[in-house]
Amino acid sequence: MKGVDYSKNTVPNEYKCKKCKAFGVKLWREYQTNKPNLLCYKCASESQHENVSTITADGYHIDRFGDKTDQIGYYVPAIPDEEGYGYWGYTSVPDAGVNWWKQLPL
Repeated sequence: MKGVDYSKNTVPNEYKCKKCKAFGVKLWREYQTNKPNLLCYKCASESQHENVSTITADGYHIDRFGDKTDQIGYYVPAIPDEEGYGYWGYTSVPDAGVNWWKQLPL
């Protein structure tokens, strides 16, 4: 995938939901996979049988345990790295990447 410039509000062409093909929106990826499937919040919710009716514009929702989280089941925010090698590890994303992702619409 092409790298991302976090200072711009651009999205790589490949950054789209695998199931419904939604483009230019927040996506989630499978946790700990080399070539993860990317899904929008609706498709990730269906895949994981997770109710995300409380999801907010910044990608957070209240999970089935009552915790505020940006994870949807085993899916985590899909934040591409700037060099185009893949996606940041869930706990390693730089602030600029988090801000880029949060600015995307649902």
